[in-house]
Amino acid sequence: MLTPDQGTLTTPLRMGGGLERWAERHLRILMLAPTVLILLGLTIFPSLYMFYAAVHKISPNPDLPWEFVGPDNFARLLSDTQFHVALWNTTVFTVVAVTTEFLLGLGLALLLDKFIRRLAFLKTVLMIPMMLPPVAVAITWKIIYEPQFGVLNEIMFRLGLPLQAWAGDVNLAMFSIIVADVWQWTPFIFLLMLAGLASLPVEPYEAAALDGASSWRQFWDLTLPFLKPVIAIALLLRVMDALRLFDLVFILTGGGPADRTKVLSLYIYQVAYRFADPGYAAAISLFVLFVTIVLSTWFMKRMRLAE
Repeated sequence: MLTPDQGTLTTPLRMGGGLERWAERHLRILMLAPTVLILLGLTIFPSLYMFYAAVHKISPNPDLPWEFVGPDNFARLLSDTQFHVALWNTTVFTVVAVTTEFLLGLGLALLLDKFIRRLAFLKTVLMIPMMLPPVAVAITWKIIYEPQFGVLNEIMFRLGLPLQAWAGDVNLAMFSIIVADVWQWTPFIFLLMLAGLASLPVEPYEAAALDGASSWRQFWDLTLPFLKPVIAIALLLRVMDALRLFDLVFILTGGGPADRTKVLSLYIYQVAYRFADPGYAAAISLFVLFVTIVLSTWFMKRMRLAE
């Protein structure tokens, strides 16, 4: 039989054992809880707040109540010419920049795949632009594009070519921004493609070589099909990032000249803070979110079909 002292000692031990078993069963939930709470605070609440703001007319005077307008802010998207300009510029930038980055990144990966171990320092050098803050990249290219003292115009002068305004020229402003973005993010595509090439099986290439297949035929029939999932992920990430371009445009051109480089992110900023219409800015933001979700879903479906 247990003495009173023994009984008083075993009760908390049993309670402690039950608590430990409960913690073991729910360990995954407990470890994920802080991250989930942070995500709820940083994503769910702002998203709900944006939905709420998009159906209201918000006065810059904080003392005035919000006026419910329903879908009016979304209807304005159909007649807003400035929004149409920003949408077109964003589309042009995304298509040209991402396509160029993909072709350059894939080409560099194919070129250096067999030599990267002997040229490890080159891999490090290629990664430097991607690791720089976007603001630092924008300021650097602003100095390069400077019409009077910029490095680029100095090279043009020494070659006997006409000097250009670059970021200040109507015909060259978007090109200048695309060049800066390609310089920064081509290494990202290169890194993903290089990792994909390193994971490819060797046996199919050996069999193709025995059958007399050329390098070009091996690339089209083996390399590209094997790389489809990696390519889809790389393009998806870059398209999502290109749709929210802001830093380069804000610092290099400010949306000019003549709105030739005004993109959606910059227009949202202008509507919210310069025109003091945060409700309409929220509606534009939701449109960008909707486009991003549609593109992401399409890419994911394409990835499943490619498997």
